[in-house]
Amino acid sequence: MDGLWMGGLGGMQSGQMAAGAATRSRSAESAALEAKEDIRELRHQVERLTLLNQAMWELIRGKAGLTDADLERMAHEIDLRDGQADGKMGGSAVTCPTCRRVSNANHYKCLYCGELFEKPIFG
Repeated sequence: MDGLWMGGLGGMQSGQMAAGAATRSRSAESAALEAKEDIRELRHQVERLTLLNQAMWELIRGKAGLTDADLERMAHEIDLRDGQADGKMGGSAVTCPTCRRVSNANHYKCLYCGELFEKPIFG
């Protein structure tokens, strides 16, 4: 009888472990599907922004007589604003117009006096 009981208990533990593994597997599948959907949405957004940027550039180039070299120079200038030529836009320091203290550009409110900063048009 002891042997049956121990075997039964071991079988019960094995069943619980299997159930836990199945739950973790379903959870991982769900997370993977959600990640795939997020990636699909991000790709769509990138493609849309690429299209709009191209349209905007072609309009500006045609109306203002600018060249691709002008665009590249401006992109390089903007890239260097954060002090790093890394092909990315970084945050820069913002000086509060009220207390004149410097805050991080990621904040839209002065950390010292509470003054609200004007939000960037693309931010």
